[in-house]
Amino acid sequence: MQKKLQQILAELTDISGIPFALYESPESYVGGTLAEGVLSGEQLDILFKSDALEPATAEYVAFPVRADNGRLLLVAQGKEPQMLVPGRMAARAVRLFLDAVKKDTDKNAFAAAFLSGAVSPVDLYKQAGRLKLKDVPRVLYLFELAQPLSDTGALRMLGSIFAEGKQDLLFLEDENHLVLIKAFEKGVTEEAANEEAVLAVNTMLSEFMIRTRIGYSTMKQTLSELPEAKAEAALALRISAVFQSQKEVSAYSGLGIARLIYELPRDLCELFLHEVFGDHLPDQEIDEEMQVTIRLFFENNLNISETARQLYLHRNTLVYRLERFEKLIGLDIRRFDDAMTFQIAMMVLAHYRQM
Repeated sequence: MQKKLQQILAELTDISGIPFALYESPESYVGGTLAEGVLSGEQLDILFKSDALEPATAEYVAFPVRADNGRLLLVAQGKEPQMLVPGRMAARAVRLFLDAVKKDTDKNAFAAAFLSGAVSPVDLYKQAGRLKLKDVPRVLYLFELAQPLSDTGALRMLGSIFAEGKQDLLFLEDENHLVLIKAFEKGVTEEAANEEAVLAVNTMLSEFMIRTRIGYSTMKQTLSELPEAKAEAALALRISAVFQSQKEVSAYSGLGIARLIYELPRDLCELFLHEVFGDHLPDQEIDEEMQVTIRLFFENNLNISETARQLYLHRNTLVYRLERFEKLIGLDIRRFDDAMTFQIAMMVLAHYRQM
C-alpha cells in the first residue's frame, strides 16, 4: 500500500507542481514528495493541533484526510489561496485510495470468514452484495510457503500482483498458507488456470525469495461453492506431498489414480504390498542412482535406448542395471505389466509410509 500511495503523491506533484507530504501524526510520516524532516516538529504540532478546517502556517497548508484510524494530514508546500484547489483535489485522491484499500481488506476478510465457517450460507449473499462480489467463474489456489509470511506490507504487495481484479480475493490462512481466489472470464480453459499457478510459483521465488507449492481447485461458478474449492485445493496439496513431493503445482482435476490410492486403508495397503514384494519392502534399498534410472525409464515410456542416451550409459550397461533391479524386487520393469505394477506399488508404499 505504501508504495502505491507514494506513487499517487508523486503523480499529484507532477500534475500540480506542488510538493506534498502525508502524516498520520506529528511523529508518523507516511510518504510524499516532501521528504521526512523538511517540516519541523514544531510546525507539525501547530498543524495537527489547529482547529481550522484547513490549518496553515507561513509556508505550508494542511488538508485533512479521513481514515479508519483517525485523521491524516496532507501537507502542501506553498501559501493560500493558490494551494486550496489543488490541495483539496489531492486530499480527495488520497482518501479515495485509502477507501479502496479498506474495501479490499473488507472483502478479503469476508472471504476468510466465510471459508472458516464464520459466515452462514444464509448471510453469504447479503454480505457479498454489500461488498459488490458476484457469482463469476473462480479458481481457488492454496499456496504452501516454505517460510513464514507475516509482513503485512508483503501481503499488500501480493494482493497488487495476484488479486488486482475487483472480484479477486486474497488472504493469509496462517503464516505458511496463502489463499488466492481468482476470477476468470467465462469459458476459460484448464490450461489458463494452470498457467496462473505456475506464474505465481515463479513470482513468489523471484520477487520474495520464497519457495512455494500450490494446489488448486476446479472452476467454480458461485460463491457458495468456495468451501468445496478450498477442500479440493487442500487435498491436491496433501496428495502431491505424498506422491510427488518435488511437484510445485498440483491440480485437483489432475490427481488421477493418486486420489484413489490416497483413500486406501492401512490394512488394504499392507495386503497389496505383501502380494507384490513379499515380506521385504524395497524402498530402503533403492539408491539414488537407481531412482534416477527408473524415473527416466518411465518418462521415456520404457525406451531403453533413449534412457541410456540421457544417462550417458551404454545400452548394455542400462540393461544390466535393470536386470539387477529385477533380482532385487522380483519385477522386470522392462515389461509393461510389471512396470505398471511397480509404479502403483510404490505409490501405495508412499501412502503407507505416510500413514
